[in-house]
Amino acid sequence: MKKLLMLAIVLVMFAIVGCGGGSSKNMFTEQGELVRIMDELKNKDGFKGNDLLVFQDISLMYVDEEAVGNTIDIYIVKPGTEDVDNYKYSNGKWEGPNPVQLTGDGRMEDNVTPMSKIDFSKVPDMYKQLEAKAKDVEGGKVSNLLVYILGRDGMYASWGVEGTREKYNADFDLNGKLTSYEKQ
Repeated sequence: MKKLLMLAIVLVMFAIVGCGGGSSKNMFTEQGELVRIMDELKNKDGFKGNDLLVFQDISLMYVDEEAVGNTIDIYIVKPGTEDVDNYKYSNGKWEGPNPVQLTGDGRMEDNVTPMSKIDFSKVPDMYKQLEAKAKDVEGGKVSNLLVYILGRDGMYASWGVEGTREKYNADFDLNGKLTSYEKQ
């Protein structure tokens, strides 16, 4: 009976561990993890062979809990159209497309960035730069949210360091070069 109980406990433990949020690798710190995730999106049906256009911004978050892990929220122009769909990455898989209703009279080409221009392989290096800066901030930690934002001068990455008494914002170009670091 004890052996059966121990076997049941072991099986329950495997089930609990196996039901987590997909990959436990942190896309901010593990070299190649974010590239792998974005390649999964690029290889979805209807996307292969196309340089995907990102509409306005991308939000990436890592929460160090097995049930959360890596999450991404991205808007992609459906190839060959001006329709925008939202895709979300969580629990180790991509969900979508979910249609987006656009408003305003702006030009599509002013609101998109080719995904090929974003070097996702540089994110771990960007993280290391901020981690080094966080050491100089009381209670400093790198924020768990990285946002690629389309601004007036094109897309850039915005990330931050949060401390006990102060916050800093860092901007990076699409090749991972730090372009500004300022106290908020």
